[in-house]
Amino acid sequence: MTSVEPLVYYPAYCFHLSPTINKWCPLRATDIHGLECRPGFEGDNVFFSSNHPIRWVRIVGVVVAIDEYYGHRNYTIDDSTGACIECCIDIPKPAKSLPQNGTAWGALTVAPAPTSAPDPYSDIDVGMVVEVKGSTKLFRDQKQISVQKMQRTRSTNQEVQFWNKISDFRREVLSQPWMLEKREVRRCKKQHMADVDAEERRRKRKEEKRKEEKRKEEKRKEMGYVINGGAQKQEAMARDADTRRKPTRREPRTQPETGHPYTEGQYNALGL
Repeated sequence: MTSVEPLVYYPAYCFHLSPTINKWCPLRATDIHGLECRPGFEGDNVFFSSNHPIRWVRIVGVVVAIDEYYGHRNYTIDDSTGACIECCIDIPKPAKSLPQNGTAWGALTVAPAPTSAPDPYSDIDVGMVVEVKGSTKLFRDQKQISVQKMQRTRSTNQEVQFWNKISDFRREVLSQPWMLEKREVRRCKKQHMADVDAEERRRKRKEEKRKEEKRKEEKRKEMGYVINGGAQKQEAMARDADTRRKPTRREPRTQPETGHPYTEGQYNALGL
C-alpha cells in the first residue's frame, strides 16, 4: 500500500512555469466556487485547483439576472451545474449636469452633460447565452468574475464545443498535480533573488538621485539667498552713503562764512 504524497504549493516566483496561471482556464461555475484560497495570495487574486494556480477563467452560461449599481453591473450566469456565479463590470457613472448663469438676470441654464464612454455590453440581456472571460476575485466570501470580455454564444454547437474544452482541460491538466523538479525551483529562486536585488539597487539609486537633487536645490536656494542678501546689503549701504552725501532740503548746500572780528571793517575804506 502506497501513501499519497502531500501537495506542494510552489512560491509565486515559480508560477510562470505553471500550465494554468497565464491561460484562460475553461471551468464550470461549481469549479470556480470550489477553488481554494491560500494564505499570502489574497491580494493577487490567485486561487488553486489542487496545487494549480488559477487567475484567469472562462465560463459559458445563460444570463438569469442583471443587477445595476452606481458605477458597476453584475451579470448572474447559470451554466446548469447547480451553481450560479456573478460576473462584474464597471460601467460609466452618470454625469451630473451643472447649472450655469443665463443671459437674462437671475436666469439659469443647465450645462450639457459631458459625453461618457459607451456601454460595451448594452446588447446583453436576460435569457442570452454568453461566454465570459475574466479574472477571479473574492467578494464577501463569494467567488466572482471580473469581466475582461463577454460575448454572445451564437449557436448550440459553440456551447457544446466549450463543454468539450472543459472536459479536456480537467482530464489533461487539473487531474494531475503540478510538479516541478528541485533544480527548477532552485533556479527560479535564484532568478527571483537576483531580480529582487536588482530592483533594490534601482530603488536605492533612485532614492540617492532624489536626495542629491534635493541637496542641489537647497544649495541653489541658499546661494540665491546669499547673493540677494549681499546685493540688498550693498544697495542699503549705497543708499546710506548717498543720504549722507546729499544734504537735506532744510540744510543749505554751503555754509556762510562768518567774519573775523579783527578783519571786519578793515577794507571798507577801499570800497571792498
